[in-house]
Amino acid sequence: MAESRPRFTDTGDWVLRIGIACFYVLVGLEKFGGGSHTWIPVFERIGWGQWFRIATGVIEVGGGVRYVLPWTKWPATILLAATMLGAVLAHVTVLHDPGSSIIPIVALIGTVVVALRDREPNLTPTVRRPRGS
Repeated sequence: MAESRPRFTDTGDWVLRIGIACFYVLVGLEKFGGGSHTWIPVFERIGWGQWFRIATGVIEVGGGVRYVLPWTKWPATILLAATMLGAVLAHVTVLHDPGSSIIPIVALIGTVVVALRDREPNLTPTVRRPRGS
């Protein structure tokens, strides 16, 4: 039986997770205002107040950072997928602009598909018992 060990050498998984994480971090940082205030009117139309814009930014930045690390990838995946699902629902039902939901749909699918690649399924050390015991 092969011993299961943490693998930190799968470059493809790391590159994909870092790419997706960068997307979430950059989009999340945009929500804080900065030089562009394009998100302020969007969240005004949603109607929950600007605190919701800031909370969404915090969730996207925090989830993006946690998505990179293999041991926090799944909680981040669930958090980010729920956020993108909420974005899709908001674009379709509240903003009445289904075409603008394409980016959140692609982000949702990409986030889940990359997480499902799961090249590092077990990051806890495996205890092997000697034969005959």
